Amino acid sequence: MELEKVKEKILDKHYPEPEELQESEQLFHDIRKFIEDNYGLKSHFAGSASRGTCRKGDKDVDVFVLFPRETSRRELEDKGLEVGKEVFENLGTEHHVEYAEHPYTKGLINGHEVEIVPCYDVSAEKIQSSVDRTPHHTRWVKENLDKDQRRDVVALKKFLEAQNLYGSSLKVKGFSGYLCEVLIAYYGSFEDLISEASSWDRDKRIEFESSEKQFESSFVVVDPVDSDRNVAAVLSQANYAKFIFKAWQLEKNPSVSMFKASDEFNEFELKQEVDNRADFLVLKFEKPDEVEDIVYPQLRKFERLLTKKLEGSGFRLYDSGVFAEEKAYVFFELDRTLPETEIVKGPQVYHNETHLTEFSGKYSNIFAEDERLCAKTIREFTDARELLKSFLDRDVEGLKQNGVPNKIAPELKEYRFADILSGEDEWLKYLYNKFHL
Repeated sequence: MELEKVKEKILDKHYPEPEELQESEQLFHDIRKFIEDNYGLKSHFAGSASRGTCRKGDKDVDVFVLFPRETSRRELEDKGLEVGKEVFENLGTEHHVEYAEHPYTKGLINGHEVEIVPCYDVSAEKIQSSVDRTPHHTRWVKENLDKDQRRDVVALKKFLEAQNLYGSSLKVKGFSGYLCEVLIAYYGSFEDLISEASSWDRDKRIEFESSEKQFESSFVVVDPVDSDRNVAAVLSQANYAKFIFKAWQLEKNPSVSMFKASDEFNEFELKQEVDNRADFLVLKFEKPDEVEDIVYPQLRKFERLLTKKLEGSGFRLYDSGVFAEEKAYVFFELDRTLPETEIVKGPQVYHNETHLTEFSGKYSNIFAEDERLCAKTIREFTDARELLKSFLDRDVEGLKQNGVPNKIAPELKEYRFADILSGEDEWLKYLYNKFHL
């Protein structure tokens, strides 16, 4: 089946009907009128529902309350929460405060998940925080995407979602909704994006107007609203590479199945996969009581620390990963045991006397092999589990001093090594997707 026909099948099922978009639009107008009547402030309808790039059933209405530039940060935060509270108490039901760069109010109104976010009403050149940029993104998308392209954004989101690549949280490190919109605007259609992406190089830069700003990332999509910002900054190198491969697969063999995310996993297949791999070590401990965007960076830092420990002692690693839901997990696929003896290679015998003397003074049982001095030594650890146990069996301050992130260290007081196939369903689903996608 041609990709265009596959795409249309997906959109027939997942693009919202006009009535759904109109319902979100009407709710925004009701909220806007309430805020303007009671506070004299203008509001902006943001988010994918306002742009026509939302998926069917995504009942999210993001309302940005525009404060004058001269408003103090404290007043913006306090008044912003007051406005949000009054909106929900008069038009909605449940609500609570959440935090990004500053606090905002979130809750339910008529079955819609509504966010009331305060921001400064400033030009794109005078943005003070990331939320100030959002209204400019909305305007840009509305001006640069036609009706067909907005539908194509939804197709792209469904494709990425099925491949576990959609979402700019630090848990996923994938494609944001705005990045999807910018890519469709740049390439013109979903089909053209997939065709081009399947042959992207490691280093790729996309921009609508030439700019001199340099970024650290190898994949750069310059924000058409703010040329100092890389829209793809959160996207990991691994997920960038995975997208290229999945785009290549989709172009070669278009299939509706590549747009379907499965909540199910096959336990038998997962067990077979585990049995056919190397050894596993799984650390399991209490998840820190923090938001995901704090927990996941700390877990990855902890993973890198332990990887360095293992590889530094000669253990060969094949894979690793982190996961946090009810509990926190860090796993390693590796060759768990090593021989008791280790051959350490030293300088070539042709080197000057200083190098030979230094190596000879450091080791005993020295011999020459392949033009080098070598030494046979006894390893301190031949079992990777014992190495990690030795490192982790310290008090909290000792762990922190040795590089364990501060939110992770306290939770390691009751860590344990777990079987790779034991634990909550979400953990097993994570492993299944990691090993099979």
